Amino acid sequence: MRPEEQAIVKQKLREVAEILYKNTPSEELKTFETVELSVREHLLETVAREVGNFFFNQQEARVQEENEK
Repeated sequence: MRPEEQAIVKQKLREVAEILYKNTPSEELKTFETVELSVREHLLETVAREVGNFFFNQQEARVQEENEK
């Protein structure tokens, strides 16, 4: 990944982190352990799912393009 892309990813992840933080109950932000568990849950339920779907859809589109050629 180019440095410019890394900077964009970092900026976007910061924006996502702010949204996830706002939507995390305060009792889940009291200890390192509960913060870690909350972050992990957000990553698995929201971030990974969305990124995985994007990758899958991109691959399907690529295969379909190749089949049409």
